[in-house]
Amino acid sequence: MLLPTFAVAQDETRPPLTVGVNTVQANFDPGLALGNVDFPITYNVFDTLVARDFSKSKDRTAYELIPGLAQSWKRIDDRTMEFSLRPDVHFHNGQALTSADVKFTFDRILDPASDYVEARNLLKVIERVDVVDALTVRITTKQPSPVLLHLLAYNSSDIVPKAYFESVGEAGFGQKPIGTGPFSFIKLQPDESMELAANDSYFRGRPTISALTFKSIPEVSARITALANGEVDIINSLPPDQLKAVESLGCCEIRSVLMNHHFIQYNTYNPVMADKKLRQALNLAIDRQLLVKSLWDGKATVPHSAQYEAWGPELYDPNRPTLPFDADRARQLLKESSYKGQPIYYITHPVYYTNGVAVAEAVVEMWKAIGVNASVRVDEGWTKLTKDDPALTVRNSSDWVVPTDPAVTLYMTWTKDLWKDEARFDELAEQGETTLDVKRRHDIYQKMIDIFEEEAPGTYLYRAPEFYGVKSNIQWLPNTDYTMDFRPDNIHFTK
Repeated sequence: MLLPTFAVAQDETRPPLTVGVNTVQANFDPGLALGNVDFPITYNVFDTLVARDFSKSKDRTAYELIPGLAQSWKRIDDRTMEFSLRPDVHFHNGQALTSADVKFTFDRILDPASDYVEARNLLKVIERVDVVDALTVRITTKQPSPVLLHLLAYNSSDIVPKAYFESVGEAGFGQKPIGTGPFSFIKLQPDESMELAANDSYFRGRPTISALTFKSIPEVSARITALANGEVDIINSLPPDQLKAVESLGCCEIRSVLMNHHFIQYNTYNPVMADKKLRQALNLAIDRQLLVKSLWDGKATVPHSAQYEAWGPELYDPNRPTLPFDADRARQLLKESSYKGQPIYYITHPVYYTNGVAVAEAVVEMWKAIGVNASVRVDEGWTKLTKDDPALTVRNSSDWVVPTDPAVTLYMTWTKDLWKDEARFDELAEQGETTLDVKRRHDIYQKMIDIFEEEAPGTYLYRAPEFYGVKSNIQWLPNTDYTMDFRPDNIHFTK
């Protein structure tokens, strides 16, 4: 059995780094750890075959794909890509990376009996993975896939070591993960901290910090205090109304990057929410510009419906208007609907989303203003509520932003189990993710947005920024998609 070595770097000239985050969870198997709070950690432990170079744009939202663990790739036919692995890569326990590890990584996820439900949904385009030789692997998709390379650059495609995983099992791996990334596992204390050490043999270069610790500090004020006291070097998830407090410390700066869309989702299986006129009324009652101005200091953006500019000019339609606010029309639709004053609960987690509770309270007041009997419920288990739960009428969430393609950001976001009548939407989506014809894909996804707007299974609120407090002597920039990159080219210290 191959056991982890977890060697700690001995160079004391390099400083350690501590990051204060809103939470540290209990499992870091990248096939399962797919939440916004997981990516800062998994991104520094693992690598993917194909990498995303965020630095190609000044705002760190670029989506240029570059070699990762695969040094090159080529298309064999419309359904098959061949990847050549780097010959100089080792996992943290000293085991050499081979194509057998790549095959195992995807096979374990694609196994229909496995626990990797969300990752499998993302990677469902893959039919099989074949080993050609020790450093060559082929991936065949069920149909021609325009998004395979993008999927392979996402965190769910992080490569894991076959032998070690099999020796410790799924649960053991999640608690003591091994990857090829710039930092290796030392110690995990769920809800407290995750300690990592520099991987000095990292194939992209020796890390510039000796150790990396993520410290769980759920309360914003406590994170700011920890930054002020020097207990941590960087903190995340700052609400806009606390930015001046950080800047006034004198030791620190604010850095930010746009993340994903925040939205609310209606449970159309619930009889109260079954009437689309009610859902349309709720959507029109939301003044998104007011939310952006009052709760995000004008730094969030209201989207042009369910699409991202990063889809590119071939798929994105800039002529679609931003989501409207029309309280009078909302009142009229409410009267025309079957709604009879039943309670509607907006359910949100207490800390998962920056401003999550504040936005819920504001939206509920907007709904009350048109005559809806609405209230906020704060529930740490909000994602575990099922469509059959009578309390589940509305909950907040955020979309899949990577890969930045409508096959994911639109389709996979809205093929959730709370939208009852989505057959036409699904039919179009299946066409869009299996054709390489760009013009046809544009038409398909714009039709899907039309359906989404008409059926109103939910609505987008804004695209939110993530704000970080960073010590002024640290040269570091955050990436979009909640990945905190501490590879050697993105973090340096000044005197």
